[in-house]
Amino acid sequence: MIDWLTMLVPLRHDAPLNSGHVISLQPSGEIEWQTSKRLQVEGSHDSRLSVRTATHTADPCTHVEIKGNPVKFFQGHNLWGTDDLPSLAVATCHAVASVLGIDPDPADVAAWNAGDVQLTCVDVNESFHLANVGEVLAFLRSAEQTAHLSHRGRGQLVKGSTLYFGKTSRRWALKLYAKGPEISRKGHRQEVLLALPHAVGQANRTLRAELRLMSMELRRIGLGHVRD
Repeated sequence: MIDWLTMLVPLRHDAPLNSGHVISLQPSGEIEWQTSKRLQVEGSHDSRLSVRTATHTADPCTHVEIKGNPVKFFQGHNLWGTDDLPSLAVATCHAVASVLGIDPDPADVAAWNAGDVQLTCVDVNESFHLANVGEVLAFLRSAEQTAHLSHRGRGQLVKGSTLYFGKTSRRWALKLYAKGPEISRKGHRQEVLLALPHAVGQANRTLRAELRLMSMELRRIGLGHVRD
């Protein structure tokens, strides 16, 4: 399933979208650099996407950067979801425009439907089900000692439940983790699952493999736009 999208989306709007600015000043007081803070757009399940006006386009207020987990935004959790990236991207564009109160230009909607949306980060994952959370954690401990990836080497186990390969890479990174402990952590924003015993049981049996593809890697493999 698709677990995260960062997109550059055609969406004409009247004024820059942000929640303020971060500014670096030189000792003389002159501005060295500044960047816009992202606006938090909230879905119906207390899950959010980050949005701001794209500053690196030819014309102002023609594109927005959308960043976040659209599956959580729509349904409040990511225990299950979709691998249909084009449909998910288009639905996200419509939802963000609606929450922001923007009536999208027909040309922008046509661009969404045609896949003319740039991708700068995509997380895709697959779930594997073991007998229980103990087996999932045991697998991760074993994989830390035995697994080796080309160009990434051995993994790094963090907090006993997440195994990272290439965590700081600018191209791609892989992590394996136990889903059960994740949904029980404070601030995970997936409370909707905790009221469903069958969902909690499934999470506790789930070993998840998640691949993060960043901009340079997406371009290298020819997947730099939704249409690809």
